[in-house]
Amino acid sequence: MVTKDELSSNFLFEIMSTEIAEGKHDALKKIKGVVEFHITVGGVEKLVYTFDLRSFPGTVKPGPSSVKPNSVITVEDENFVKLCLGEIEPVQGFLTKKFSVRGDILLMQKLNTVMRGVRKNLL
Repeated sequence: MVTKDELSSNFLFEIMSTEIAEGKHDALKKIKGVVEFHITVGGVEKLVYTFDLRSFPGTVKPGPSSVKPNSVITVEDENFVKLCLGEIEPVQGFLTKKFSVRGDILLMQKLNTVMRGVRKNLL
């Protein structure tokens, strides 16, 4: 059984949390919403992270949102890593069912800027 700490996405969320808290991406000013990521392994939910980007610079915290999210994204751990590394583009991933989105899908596209920042930190 995979634990939360063994998930690759957990590490990536920590990087994104730091980048968002430091206000490294001006694009965050345009997002104005709450996004929940539900990370699964074998279809079983293992981890939830909330991006609260209603005001700049925003926060990233483990756990579900205390307010109704504008977008809920459910994705396998492996596919989330590929998304962050640029191996899957958001639109392509959605259309090929690599992840599902409930609510505002455009927030996912806007968050791609933050994911590019993660990519730069890893490479």
